Amino acid sequence: MSGIDRLISNALSTEIKKKISLDVLKKVERELFLEHGMSIKLSIEHFHKFTSVLKKNSNVNVKKFERECINKIIKIKKNNDKYILTIINSNLSNLVLELFGDIETRKIISSLLEKEFTIPQILKESKVPKTSGYRKIENLIINGIIIESGKILSESKKIFKLQCIFQKINLDMKKERIVVKGVVSQKMFEKSTSMKSILETFV
Repeated sequence: MSGIDRLISNALSTEIKKKISLDVLKKVERELFLEHGMSIKLSIEHFHKFTSVLKKNSNVNVKKFERECINKIIKIKKNNDKYILTIINSNLSNLVLELFGDIETRKIISSLLEKEFTIPQILKESKVPKTSGYRKIENLIINGIIIESGKILSESKKIFKLQCIFQKINLDMKKERIVVKGVVSQKMFEKSTSMKSILETFV
């Protein structure tokens, strides 16, 4: 799991399936499963495997195809050494809003903006009870809002440190909708296997 891949994996895999023909889709899904044991959704976190299979099974311009799919989900601007992501996919923005609607989840996310902590440290920092805290942290990992950022040695055991993929999150109220924007560090953005073709446009 790296960068923002898991966060966008569900929306991006849905967009990919919409844009390729049924015949090519079946070939790609079959080869991904037989060679890598992956669905298209899982391959978003190992995007080179998806693009390699797509190249073999279609005549599409893969980089152009990637960018078109990603631009249906998020708009990306570079600002110095940071990237500003505006979520335009309604399902993805609704997911973020739903997570922020829970006060304990909000406290957990806030504790990890620009910081890395182990789970016990997160619970201490956010003042969220263990009983609900572990479950909510797991949910944030599953949905790609927080990721594993490394390991530390604690009482002779290696335990994971976690961090939020965003350094800052803005919820902008518009007349008919709420726009979700997140600031991502260059290091975090460059970890994303699905963002390689997007990064080339900023060079």
